[in-house]
This record gives sequence, structure tokens and C-alpha cells, in this order.
Amino acid sequence: IFITDDPDASVDIPTLPGQRRWGVNRLEGFLGPLVQKGLSSVILFGVPLSCVKDERGTPADDPEGPVIQGVRKIRSLFPELYVAC
Repeated sequence: IFITDDPDASVDIPTLPGQRRWGVNRLEGFLGPLVQKGLSSVILFGVPLSCVKDERGTPADDPEGPVIQGVRKIRSLFPELYVAC
């Protein structure tokens, strides 16, 4: 799942047909039906748009960053789902 720091995002990725960037507020609607069908794991790819990036990837584990927020949200909604990042 491509997850961005815009919490309400649901944006097509033009270079990856059929893929979207999701905000944390949209994860329940996106994942709910998939979990009901048997989805057991996801991997998160962070797409931070509003942070200062550096060569060390410092924002990657920012508690307010999209991946950490996404992990928290998914764990609260779907505790049985395995989350990788």
C-alpha cells in the first residue's frame, strides 16, 4: 500500500496503473473488504510529501510520518493483519 501524509488522500498513481496513494483516513474503507475476503498481510510504502528529506532517510521513522501513522491505524482496525514496512 502506498501511503501518504495527506490523511484523506485517495490519488491515482499515473505511472502505476490501477494503484493509488492512500491516506490513513481512507485505509478502513480500502482494506475492510479485502480483509473480509481473507487478506492476511500488507506492506506499506511511505510517500511523504510534506517533510524535509535527507540522504539518511531520517523522516522514515517519524511518529507523525505516513508509515508509522498507517501502522497504528491498521493495527487498531485490523489487529490480525500482518503489517510490513
